Amino acid sequence: MLATTMSTHASNSRSSAPLAARAPLRTLALLPLSAALAPRERRLLGATAALLGMLVALSAAHALFGLGGHSLGQLLRDRAASAIYVIVAAMVAWRALRSTSHSRSWILFAAGISLYAGGNVLWAAHYEALASPPIPSVCDVLWLSLYPCCYVAIIGLARVREHRVSARIWLDALVAGSGTAAIGTAIVLHPVLRSLSGGTGAVITELAYPVCDVLLAVLIVSVLALRGWRMDRMWSTLGAGFIVLAVADCMYALQVADGAAAASDLTNLAYEIGVALLALGAWQPGTRFKAAGRPGSAVLGVPAAFTLGALGLLFYDHFTRLDPVALALALLTVIAAFARTGLAFRDVRSLAETRLQAITDDLTNMPNRRHFLDRLHREIASARAAGTGVVLLLVDLDHFKELNDTLGHDAGDRLICQVGERLRGVTGAGELAARLGGDEFGVLLCEAAGAGNAERVAHRIRDAIAEPFSLDGLSLRVTASVGIALYPDHAGDGEQLMQHADVAMYEAKAAQSGHAFYAGEHDHHSRERLSLAGELSVGLRKGQIEAYFQPKALVGSGRIVGLEALARWRHPSRGLIGPAEFLDVAEQAGLGPALTRRMFGLALGQLRIWRDLGLDLHVAVNTTVADLQDAQFPSTVAAALAAHGLPPEALVLEVTETSVFADPVRVGDVLARLGELGVGLSLDDFGTGFSSLTHLKLLPVGEVKIDRSFVSNMTRDAVDAGIVRATIQLAHTIGVRVVAEGVEDQDTWDALQSEGCDVVQGYAISPPALADDLFGLLRERCSSAPAPAPAPPRHSGGRPRSPAPAGGMRVKI
Repeated sequence: MLATTMSTHASNSRSSAPLAARAPLRTLALLPLSAALAPRERRLLGATAALLGMLVALSAAHALFGLGGHSLGQLLRDRAASAIYVIVAAMVAWRALRSTSHSRSWILFAAGISLYAGGNVLWAAHYEALASPPIPSVCDVLWLSLYPCCYVAIIGLARVREHRVSARIWLDALVAGSGTAAIGTAIVLHPVLRSLSGGTGAVITELAYPVCDVLLAVLIVSVLALRGWRMDRMWSTLGAGFIVLAVADCMYALQVADGAAAASDLTNLAYEIGVALLALGAWQPGTRFKAAGRPGSAVLGVPAAFTLGALGLLFYDHFTRLDPVALALALLTVIAAFARTGLAFRDVRSLAETRLQAITDDLTNMPNRRHFLDRLHREIASARAAGTGVVLLLVDLDHFKELNDTLGHDAGDRLICQVGERLRGVTGAGELAARLGGDEFGVLLCEAAGAGNAERVAHRIRDAIAEPFSLDGLSLRVTASVGIALYPDHAGDGEQLMQHADVAMYEAKAAQSGHAFYAGEHDHHSRERLSLAGELSVGLRKGQIEAYFQPKALVGSGRIVGLEALARWRHPSRGLIGPAEFLDVAEQAGLGPALTRRMFGLALGQLRIWRDLGLDLHVAVNTTVADLQDAQFPSTVAAALAAHGLPPEALVLEVTETSVFADPVRVGDVLARLGELGVGLSLDDFGTGFSSLTHLKLLPVGEVKIDRSFVSNMTRDAVDAGIVRATIQLAHTIGVRVVAEGVEDQDTWDALQSEGCDVVQGYAISPPALADDLFGLLRERCSSAPAPAPAPPRHSGGRPRSPAPAGGMRVKI
C-alpha cells in the first residue's frame, strides 16, 4: 500500500562533523535564488538544505548498504522520513513566500507539498501503529492532494509566450502525452488492477495513485513539448523530482502486485530523493521560453521516441494482451505521430521553398545577390586551399535609366529578364550568372579562371547583349560595361573582390571600353586612399600643407607679373608629398574646400609680404568643383582679401572647364558674383576638355592657360604647334589673355613669342619653390610698375549655357 511507503526507511550518514559544518556553505551553491535573501536567511536556508541532504544520505546508506541494521532502520522509518518531508515542505513554502513571479503557482505547489508532508507525519504518528489501518484514510486525502495542486502549478509555471501555438507543437504534445500514458498504463495500471482487493473505496484509493502519476507524467511531457523540449535549471530539477516520484510509485505498485506487504527500503529512498529534488528545484532560476520555432533534434527526436514506444506496445500486444486502455492510448499515439509526420513533410517542403526563394531573384529566376555572395565566399575558400584562382565579372547595362524613363518600368523589367536569359546562355559549367539588383549582373568563373578566359567571357557577354532586343514592337540595341577582378591578383577576400570589380566596371563605363580589369590607380575608394584621406584631414588641422610658388612672366620682356600657388604636403613620416598623390583624395573625401581655404591663407599672406616689400604681383589659387558650387564662396574670397588688406585684382582664381560644367547654373552664378567682386578668373588646363574651343566664348573668364601637354612639344610636333597657334588666335579674337604652361626652354619661349602668347610659366623661369627661395629672383625680375592681371569676366551676369562632362580636381606639379 502506498501509504506505508510514505513513512518508511532511512539510513546512516558517513559524513564527518567538519564536513557537516561546511555543508550549509556548499549547499548555497545548489540554491542560486538564495542570493536574493539577507545573509542571515541565506545561512538558515543553507543549514536547512544541508540537514535535508544529510537525512537523505543516511537513508541512502541504509537502503543501499544496510548500514545501521534494523534499529536504525526503524528510527529512520519513524522519525527521519517525516523530517525529510517537513523540511521539503518548509523549503518550498519559503520559496513561495519569496517569489516575485508566478506567485500563485508557487503557493499552490507549496500547499500540495505541505499536505503531502502532513499526510506522512500523520501516518507515522498515528496510523502506522494501528493493526489494520483504514483505506482510504485522512492520509490518503492529504497525499492525493499533491497531484491537483501540482497540475495547476505546472501549467502556471510553464506558460508559453505565444497566444497561438502551432498545430505541429500541439501534435508533439499529444504524441508525447499519449505515448507516456500508454507506456505508464501498460507498465503500472494492469499489474495494479490485477492485485486490487477490498472494498470499493480501497480499490479506488489504490488505483488513484498510479493514475495520478501517469497523468502527472503526461502533463509534464506535454508541457515540455509545448516549450520545445527546452529546460532551464528549475525545470530540469523539478522534472527530475517528478520522474523519480513516478518511478517510486511504479516500483511500489509492482511490488504490491507481486504480493509484497510493504515497500522496500530502495523504494522509500526513491520517494525521499524525489521530494528532495522538488525542494532543490524550487530554488533554481527559471526562464520563460517561447514556443519552439524551427524543428531541432529534440523537437523531432523526443516525439519519435514516444512513437517507437507506442509501436513497441502494439507489437507486444500480439503476444501478450495489453490492457485495453494502454492499447487505445498506443493507437492514439501512432495516429497523432502520422499526423505529425504529414506536417513535418509540409514544413520541410515549405522550408525548401522558402530557402529557394531566399536565394532566387523574383524577376528573372536567376540566383540573387545572397546566393551569389555565398557561392563567391565558398569558391574563394576552395581556391585558397587549392592554390587556384577565381574570376568575378560585374555586368551593368549602359543608359538603362534613360530606357526605363522612356519606355516605362514594365518594359525595363522585361528587358532585364531577356538579358538574364542571354547571360544564362553564354555561361557554362563552372560558371555562375546571377542578378545582383537593378540592371547589374554578376558572373563567377571558377574553372580556367585566368585573365585570358575572363576576357573571352566578357566578349561573349557583350556580344550576346549587343544583339537586338524585341520590346513592345521596337528593336532595341543595348550595350553593357563589364568590370573584371581576379582572386588572388586583385583582392584577398570576397568583399574586396566585389568592390574592385565594381571599380573596374565604372572605369569601363567612363572609358567606354566595354570591359576593364581592376587597376589600383583608378580606385578612388581603396583602403590606402581612405587612410590617406584621414591623414590629410589631420594634416590640414596641424598645418602640414605648404605653399610652393611658380612665377609667371611676360613673353616679351621676361618681367615676372604673378605667381601660382601650388600645394605641397609635408607628411610627418613620408616627407614632402606632391599634389598628384593627394589632390584627388582631397576632393573625393570632401576636403577640397578646406584645402582651398588653407591655400588662400598661405598665398594671400605671402602676397601681402611681397607687396609690402614693393613687389606688385598677383597670385593665382586653384579651385575645386565644391568651391564653385558653394553659394558662400564669393563671400569667403572677399573675407580672405579683406583679412590681408589686398585688392580683388591681386587674386586670380583658376578654374577648369569640367568644374564649370559640373553644374552650369549654380557655378555660373558663383562665377558671376566673383566677377562682380573684381577677382581675376583663369580657365586652367585649356585644351584638355571635350569642347574647349566651342565653349570658350561662353565662359566668363579673362584668361586661358594652355595645357603643358601641348606647349612642351610644340617645337617638335606640328599638330601641337597648330593647336597652340589656333588657341592664341581664338583667345585674342574674343579679348582673352593667354598663359602658356610648361615652358622649359628658350626655343619654346621664342616660339610662343612669335605666335603672340602673352604670359609664360614653367621651368624656363623657375620650378615651384618656397617663397624665401624666390625672393631674389622676384626682386631682380619684378619692377615696381603695376603688374597686369587677367581681365575681369566678359559676361558679368552670364553663365555657361551648354553642359559638358564633369571631372575631378586637376593636378598641378
